[in-house]
Amino acid sequence: MTPIEAAALWIGLNALFLMYVSGRVGAARIKTKTNLGDGGNETMVRAIRTQGNYTEYAPAALLGLFVLASLGLGAVWIHALGGVFLFARISHLMGLGLGVWPQGRFVGTLLTMLTLLATAVMLIWKAYS
Repeated sequence: MTPIEAAALWIGLNALFLMYVSGRVGAARIKTKTNLGDGGNETMVRAIRTQGNYTEYAPAALLGLFVLASLGLGAVWIHALGGVFLFARISHLMGLGLGVWPQGRFVGTLLTMLTLLATAVMLIWKAYS
């Protein structure tokens, strides 16, 4: 698998994840009969924040993957960054959105930040190499 193909895999998997967390917002709106905003309902707040938090970090992470792949970073690195990022976002969902893993929100946030840091450092390194 080439680095670009590896990036395509992780970007595609993340697109599916975005569809899932977005679907959870729609389902929560139907369940709580909330047309706009969160209606002060904790279920809505959790669904909205899980989706919103994902959409705040995914663009930088996924664009970073694509640019690193385009600059020739090895597929193994692309898989590592992509895999850790998706695991981080699933962990965050399990902690904040689903409430099934209390530490998931912390683990997800920490791994997201570490993935973004690693991506940023590699992008800067590739820019000067």
